[in-house]
Amino acid sequence: MPAEANKAVSPLSWVIITGLGFVLFVGAAVTLMIFSNKSANMSPQVYFFLLIFAALIASGFLFGALKAHAKYSGQLHNGTLVLGGPAVIFCLIIYFGLKLSPVADSFDIKFIVFADESKNELVDGGVLKVLFNKPDSARVENGSVIFNDLPVNLLGKSITVTPAVAGYYRQSQQVTIPVDGHTSIELHLKKKPDSLKVSGLVVDIQGQPVPDVLIVLADGQYKTNADQLGNFSLILPIKDGTELPVRIYMGKKLRFNSTQIFSSKVPLTLQLNKL
Repeated sequence: MPAEANKAVSPLSWVIITGLGFVLFVGAAVTLMIFSNKSANMSPQVYFFLLIFAALIASGFLFGALKAHAKYSGQLHNGTLVLGGPAVIFCLIIYFGLKLSPVADSFDIKFIVFADESKNELVDGGVLKVLFNKPDSARVENGSVIFNDLPVNLLGKSITVTPAVAGYYRQSQQVTIPVDGHTSIELHLKKKPDSLKVSGLVVDIQGQPVPDVLIVLADGQYKTNADQLGNFSLILPIKDGTELPVRIYMGKKLRFNSTQIFSSKVPLTLQLNKL
């Protein structure tokens, strides 16, 4: 009969090959534990994936190659827990892997800035000033601010944050950084009432200033008087660009009646009608 093309691997060769595989992957797991903290780019997810992979392969080599009889025996809930060799190796690698898991030396923190307590509106724009070990600040964009690479000794610590956002009160707040370093911190701002400073000049048909006239806005809700040079100014609880009806009285006679657009950037010039 012709010689067989493939000969079965001898038991000794199989033990040597798989034994080397076992040692190799145990060594890989130990190397991963030792050097994981020195690798700044390794995330915990990657670390544990590689650790479990190495533990499973090492246990597989031990089970299939050496058929080890090593075992751990202990009491557990009034019973006896017995683990065979592969299970012991797997559990030991995972146990020491957890003990020696990489510890981040920095973290990022995210602030979510709401316009009110209802969480219906996010703030966009302005600056958030934060007092960590030293003052820092970042712009609020789409309701969020992220500070990167903060030292881990800040976890669980109380810090002072001060929002500087147009239209909102600038009130400092004390917040605590979550100990997990991942949970976002919510900030709720208090909106200022709308306020607009407007000014203008009252003139006659020839363009000459008219003094001491009464200016009535929004059907009598707001009133003011022009000074000796015909100038007037007042602060209104409205937004820039709001339209309001304006009436001007000289004595008891109505001399102006029209709707005007109010802006802090453009002073009004109100010309009286002819008598």
